[in-house]
Amino acid sequence: MKKYFLLSLLCLSLASIAFAQTQSGFVKTKGRMVNGQLVPGQGLKGSTISVQGRSAVLVNKDDGAFSFPVPNSQYRIDSVTKKGYQLVDFDACPRAYKYSGNPLYLVMETPDQQLQDQLTAERKIRRNLQRQLQDKEDEIEDLKAMQKITDEEYRKALQKLYEEQESNEQLIKDMAKRYSSLDYDQMDEFYRTVSSFIENGELVKADSMLNTKGDVALQVEEQLKKGQAIKEQEEQLQQAKTVHAAEQEELQKRCFSFYENFRAQHLNDTAAYYLKLRASLDSTNVDWIRETGTFIQDYIANYDQALSYFNKALKLQVAAQGENSSDVALCYNDIGLAYYYKGNYDKALEFYNKALNIQLAVLGKSHRHVAVSYNNIGLAYYSKGEYDKALEFYNKALKIQNSLSDKQDRDIASCYNNIGAVYYSQANYEKALENHNKALNIRLQTLGNDHPEVASSYNNIGTVYFDQGNYDKALENYNKALNIRHTVLGKRHPDVASTYNNIALVHWKKSDFEKALEFFNKALDIQLAIHGENHPVVATIFTNMGLIYQGQGKSDQALANHTKALNIRLSMLGENHPDVAQSYNSLFLVYYAQGNYEKALEYETKALNVQLPILGKNHPMVATTYNNIAILYYTQGDYEKALEYNNKALPIRQSVLGENHPDVATSYNNLGLIYFKQENYKKSLEYFQKALNIRQQVFGADHPSTQKVQAKIEEVQSKM
Repeated sequence: MKKYFLLSLLCLSLASIAFAQTQSGFVKTKGRMVNGQLVPGQGLKGSTISVQGRSAVLVNKDDGAFSFPVPNSQYRIDSVTKKGYQLVDFDACPRAYKYSGNPLYLVMETPDQQLQDQLTAERKIRRNLQRQLQDKEDEIEDLKAMQKITDEEYRKALQKLYEEQESNEQLIKDMAKRYSSLDYDQMDEFYRTVSSFIENGELVKADSMLNTKGDVALQVEEQLKKGQAIKEQEEQLQQAKTVHAAEQEELQKRCFSFYENFRAQHLNDTAAYYLKLRASLDSTNVDWIRETGTFIQDYIANYDQALSYFNKALKLQVAAQGENSSDVALCYNDIGLAYYYKGNYDKALEFYNKALNIQLAVLGKSHRHVAVSYNNIGLAYYSKGEYDKALEFYNKALKIQNSLSDKQDRDIASCYNNIGAVYYSQANYEKALENHNKALNIRLQTLGNDHPEVASSYNNIGTVYFDQGNYDKALENYNKALNIRHTVLGKRHPDVASTYNNIALVHWKKSDFEKALEFFNKALDIQLAIHGENHPVVATIFTNMGLIYQGQGKSDQALANHTKALNIRLSMLGENHPDVAQSYNSLFLVYYAQGNYEKALEYETKALNVQLPILGKNHPMVATTYNNIAILYYTQGDYEKALEYNNKALPIRQSVLGENHPDVATSYNNLGLIYFKQENYKKSLEYFQKALNIRQQVFGADHPSTQKVQAKIEEVQSKM
């Protein structure tokens, strides 16, 4: 799920005071850098500025200058309009501002010019990166020509170079968007040069230039000491504050430039360090605090640390604006998402609902922030196993997003993605694939090939193919997701662990248990480091490893893993959750293998009692439970009961999974076994032949499960 945040701050209306200040500013076009020279922007005469609590301000000066009285320390601008122009920063209005003696710059451009600027920036960045690629290719060719590297090293060097070049595509789009929005009039020469280096892909030069001003970390520390000295020396307060403010602005710019530089290289830990460094400069800057928390959450996956930042932001917003402001609602959404990632879905719902109640009151029913809250609430219900409720909220979110004139395509993609997840959980695979492919197409168009949300779409499409029994397609999509996540998130991220888990499941289905265990252990190592043992995703991996041990005949290890998973799920999800039923199913398999049929039936009955009210009668998980009960009765020699439960499982699997699914083959195989025991060899042969046809098609003739059916057919034929 994608969570969005807004940087605007809404202020409360306060009583006027006797002496009002005057806020001045300019409405203008962007200043640009052309051939290394600054071309200043132009004032936009005739613009209209709507300020909350007063009549609109008309800009009637050629240079775009305006001014209006500000009775309090804060004021809110609701809109800035001029025919044929739009704000470069869409979040500039509505926004609350603090009074400043410095002018306020409101930058506008025509849509065509803004698009042209973005294309120009993208072309420039792309050409410079291409030149860098050529230089590196030449360097590798020279090394080979001088026989300083082997042919193998030469091929690997080129392969690595081209892989790195492919990962630059999304970076190019992101940087082009940012640099096409810059107003170079508001930057001094030093930062114009730094920005130009980064825009041109000359990251080493940018880093070198930033370092010419010294160690920013030491300077931040010194700056904080100066801040303390300001409090202790009242007689120098005004002068010290002026110096401190100027240095603070300088340092925060450098911290952010360092952050951008390291993020561009996907060095997320270092990028987060500079965001935290910037946030330490001003403990009251809510925007910096929230931005730091969000990056730590999304790219470092340290949810406790992110939650700490979000709680700081909430405290500041409530103190500044009271409980009922849209910015407080955004903080509640941040906190809810952190709890969601920690696996505490009830706590997440509590904060999501707080956010929603404020947003409905302040923003109305059709605002995109309301849609985001509906989406988040849906995700929490989905994770609690309440699929109908989840779908209800997802559809509310989608309806709002589709109704907005300025459609947020990424928001719509999130809705399609999450609706697809619900259909998947309800075993409606056709609908699931339809929605996941809609999400993928939007994300590829808006985000490019290398983005975490694109990886999520590949992962989800792979999971649908997995449940349809198309394991090659599943593995293809999982590997696409893994390649993106390795590049963007690093190798120790929970999303990487999820992909390892899914790849392991494919190897399990193909009976490659050693390979499956290898990937499960990779996933478990990451998830334990991030979440500890008491988390639903850790329970899932324990369950899956238990299945592997069961397949290897290691009953004690299987039982230990399934019991761990069940205890985690009961404590985190409660008794009535599909994942708890899955644990009951897994324990059935262990006790059945041990010959403890009474205990096995007890757990399978528990599973069925959980599944039927939540999933309904026509779900593959219910079919699996019926199938397991049938196996139990078959083993005990009660063939009529076994036949009854197999005939419950088969039509569910046929209707949901289709005729050519491995689980349908399993049901046919089991019916063949029952009829064989009843000496109805004609019926037995019919069902074994159906099972064989499917398994040959899915697994091939040499797969152990295929050969087992072939052997049974030969046995039946000999009996006949």
